[in-house]
Amino acid sequence: MVANQRAFPRSAIWLTAIWLAAIISMAVPGLLWWAPWSLISSLLAVLSGVLLFTLPGLAVLRWLHPGPLLWFERLAYAASLSCAVIPFLLLISEPIGWRWNSLAAWLVMIIFAVLALWPASRIRRPARGQRRLIGWMVALLSVAAVGVRLFAVRDVPVGLFGDSYHHTVITQLLIDNGGLFRSWQPYAPAVTFTYHYAFHAMAAWWHWLAGIPATQAVVLVGQVMSGLAAPLFYLLTARLTNSRLTGLWAAVVVGFLSLYPAYYVNWGRYTQLAGQTVLPAAAIAWMGLIDGALQARRSWRSLAAPLALASIASAGLAFSHYRVAILAICFVVTYTLVALSRSGLVSWRTLGRLGGVGVLGALGAALLAWPWLWRVQQGQITRMAAQIVTTDVETRNPIALEIIGAAFQYGLFPLAAIGLASLLWQRKSGGLVLAVWAGLAWLVANPQLLGLTGQGLITAFAVLIGAYLVVTPVAGAGLLALMRLVALIIRQSQWRLSATMMTVQIVAGLVVVGWGAQIQAAMVDYNYQLATPADLQAAAWIRDNLPPDAAIFVNGFPAYGGYVYAGNDGGWWLTFLTGRRTNLLPMAVGFEAVDPPNLLSLIAEQHRAIQRYPIGSAEAAAELRALGFRYLYNGPAANPSGEYLDPVQIDAAPFYELIYRQDGVSIWRIR
Repeated sequence: MVANQRAFPRSAIWLTAIWLAAIISMAVPGLLWWAPWSLISSLLAVLSGVLLFTLPGLAVLRWLHPGPLLWFERLAYAASLSCAVIPFLLLISEPIGWRWNSLAAWLVMIIFAVLALWPASRIRRPARGQRRLIGWMVALLSVAAVGVRLFAVRDVPVGLFGDSYHHTVITQLLIDNGGLFRSWQPYAPAVTFTYHYAFHAMAAWWHWLAGIPATQAVVLVGQVMSGLAAPLFYLLTARLTNSRLTGLWAAVVVGFLSLYPAYYVNWGRYTQLAGQTVLPAAAIAWMGLIDGALQARRSWRSLAAPLALASIASAGLAFSHYRVAILAICFVVTYTLVALSRSGLVSWRTLGRLGGVGVLGALGAALLAWPWLWRVQQGQITRMAAQIVTTDVETRNPIALEIIGAAFQYGLFPLAAIGLASLLWQRKSGGLVLAVWAGLAWLVANPQLLGLTGQGLITAFAVLIGAYLVVTPVAGAGLLALMRLVALIIRQSQWRLSATMMTVQIVAGLVVVGWGAQIQAAMVDYNYQLATPADLQAAAWIRDNLPPDAAIFVNGFPAYGGYVYAGNDGGWWLTFLTGRRTNLLPMAVGFEAVDPPNLLSLIAEQHRAIQRYPIGSAEAAAELRALGFRYLYNGPAANPSGEYLDPVQIDAAPFYELIYRQDGVSIWRIR
């Protein structure tokens, strides 16, 4: 592509946008009809969402990164940082007793706007030529990626699968308490809250800004974070490879081709997604800090702002996801080693400065996160982590071939191989950083390969579904290498190489985006839907017809080796939806202190006592009555299958009375 601004008139940008809209419209019928009506009917939600994911980060960048940064790169950086800043506000407001609400949230947004935009920055670096076109392409791809993901969940009433339940409960508790809380009542008898909460903070904040209910805020924030992977991995890839074109193709890969992180919607794997949304900001901040420290004539004073930025982003990781924070540490270690190897002979003074900023950055992050870290040790997380690290017993850490295959689906493996080879051939340090980072992350997840304990502290599953962190940049480099090869083959003369390259990339990009949009729009797998519309309708009936103290037994099964019990249909949601007690708790309660302390063991014993008998037997009915249950609930979903409550057995038994049956939901009274 050429750098001459005249080669890219506004008409070319508009034409590309029109073609992109046309391709996506053909690939995803109904999207362009749905989008305008959704925008009009949800204007406040859209506006507040844009502000939520930009203004906090822009304010931080305005004061800690005032140097040259192109507009679209600043917006992408801000989106990642915003997810670190908002949870920090909840943390610092708790000690002073400040409770958040709609008015307070909007006032803070106004303050962020002032900090971000006034006084006006004197540093201007307008995008020209190639950068101008790339900027608009990144913006269009980002809007398209977010739009397709939101379109995919337009008919999803609540989050899918097991994790979505406790994410919704936590979000609602943040809303109800106006910030951080300790008691999980009325949803569970837990007395601490130590679960990473950045994702839930963003969902609660969106509720305060636009009134979006927690059930929908969880789904929408998850999809927005998933779509933001496109601009964020443009930014990270461009920084690692020193190539905006490579970054652009990385945005195409993660926004439209890669199965992950889009597939997280089916698992409700939102907290890991939140951590991986903050990670690019932390990685870029640390890269800037490390590079600055290695400059022989760089003063300590000039490193103050990069140091503060790295500390804020790193603290955000502590609020977002503990395992992703460890992966980020692996990245910083890798980048430092590669940067040192590329710098050649380094003076002791420079090494001392590098070590000093590393220690200060870590201490700064720990200081900012200290109130949260102090709170965390009050729950079960630190005890469980210490047991994993100190116990010389191999923890179950399965490596499923289908998970590996999914990480490289849709041709990403050959693209990644080509891209990594291309980066290493060009002696770009980013290729080495990505390769070593991937290897180090795998060793941390599997320390038994080095004869160490700690297997399970980070699961192989978490690393594999997060492999797009490495696959995306190298696959983007692979696509760019293929584009250059095709351009060289079809060009007619040397002076037309740049125009040929541009044409090849635009045409190929439109084809890939069109194909990928189909993939992303069909990403939701309703086999993972536990709470169906029929369950929501039944929940409304329960609220109207069953007494407030009704205890309902629902389908459950032992998870995590029997440590907690999880649900496999919409009955799991009944406590949240109706306020009635059931036999199940949110899974995240397993990380908390509970009252009584042996509550999880008691729940497991109750389940074993009941389920040792067939549900249609007199013994099962007697156990249910003895434990205080008066109703049974069976929903239309079954994931995993093989539910204990069998409608055929229950209908045939004289111990139960059917009181509700509609659209696959059955409710019985225990006689």
